Amino acid sequence: MQQPVQAGFQHPGMVQPAMMIQQSMPAGNVQFRKRPSETDSLAKHIKKKRPTDRNMPPKIEAFIPESKLYTELSEFEKVLDATIMRKRLDIQETLGKPTKVRRTLRIFLSNTSADQAISQQNAEDENAFDLNSGNAPSWTLKIEGRLLDPPVPTKKAQPVQKFTSFFRSITVELDRDPNLYPEGNIIGWHKQANAVDFDGIEVKRKGDMNVNARIVLDPEYNPHKFKLSPLLSDMLDMKLETKPQIIMGLWNYVKHHKLQDAEDKRVIHCDAKMLQLFGAPQILFSQLPDLINHHMTRPDPIILNYTIRVDKEFHQSPKAYDVDVELDSVIRQKMMNIVSSTQTQKEIMALDDKIVQCVQSINNSKIKRDFLMQFAQHPVEFINKWIASQARDLEVILGETKVNLEEMRQTDFYKQPWVKEAIFHYLTAKTQQRMQELLNAQRGQ
Repeated sequence: MQQPVQAGFQHPGMVQPAMMIQQSMPAGNVQFRKRPSETDSLAKHIKKKRPTDRNMPPKIEAFIPESKLYTELSEFEKVLDATIMRKRLDIQETLGKPTKVRRTLRIFLSNTSADQAISQQNAEDENAFDLNSGNAPSWTLKIEGRLLDPPVPTKKAQPVQKFTSFFRSITVELDRDPNLYPEGNIIGWHKQANAVDFDGIEVKRKGDMNVNARIVLDPEYNPHKFKLSPLLSDMLDMKLETKPQIIMGLWNYVKHHKLQDAEDKRVIHCDAKMLQLFGAPQILFSQLPDLINHHMTRPDPIILNYTIRVDKEFHQSPKAYDVDVELDSVIRQKMMNIVSSTQTQKEIMALDDKIVQCVQSINNSKIKRDFLMQFAQHPVEFINKWIASQARDLEVILGETKVNLEEMRQTDFYKQPWVKEAIFHYLTAKTQQRMQELLNAQRGQ
């Protein structure tokens, strides 16, 4: 009876199964798979497994006393990395909270006039004309603003923002006859994304008469703020606030008046003010963000009135308008730069790679030294062990047999009790194979 061939074992005289299959298949159905080259495999291995071992080999201090300093530096670096990571997390948490600096923006209104037919001295004479100029009379309205210095002088760096950065839009409405000036009486400026900010804006139009102008400034808040309805404003004592702060104010109101249900904490029992505000005896806390939307509107614009005078070459309003604004602190901007900076991290990674390469070089040198020292002390025993080890590694890599080839070279290997039985089975299998071949040859004749 023929014994099945053990998986992974090949006799030198046997044909490989893969070759037999290829010979039996038609040429048109043979599929070849390209074997990956050694260079590609090595590149993938290096890319996948980046060396990260930074530990010195054991007992290296006996040969390199300075290695103790490296160990101490490594321990200090771990403490430093933990501190930096903790500080980075603190900075990220701080950036999540709005830190604003209150400042005062002072707005100035003025205008200039050019090529006017009537000067200040002869304004009463309607027949006075300036024949020396051929240009049409015109005027230019200027809306400018600048931040005032803080009331308490400080040596810290102060944030610098220009006038247009504080507004979403600026609209100028002119009170004049549209039939005489078909170019329109409404001029608008709207902030564009990633646009350059300016210290002011100018509006130039033709005209030789004084004009009343209504200037509408729409402030921009970051994060967005909303105007509260009178009922909600009276209840929370807020007039202009962000939506998260409004919800937080409502939550504090509920806790202060103990309006939360004793069993189901999600339910809020409305008191007289909340009942008037929301129109329900009880609500869920998750409904608050939607319910307060009806009580929030856009902030009121800033409206300034100014008369454009053309009887003077330059005219400035006797009034200046102060507006409270909020700015991001300089410290916040520095923290954002630190968190978003990647150059320092790249330099640290490059130095880490150099350290890993140096440690690997030391490890390789230590392995070579141990190899040569063992060979120098016991050459014969070391060579035998080394050959046996290499033979086992080769068998594992090839996966051909589970029998140690180095042991098969020894005569004692063939004196084991199972050898005779193995030879008997092998010869029996060969005999049966030969008989089967003869029977097949007779049938073929």
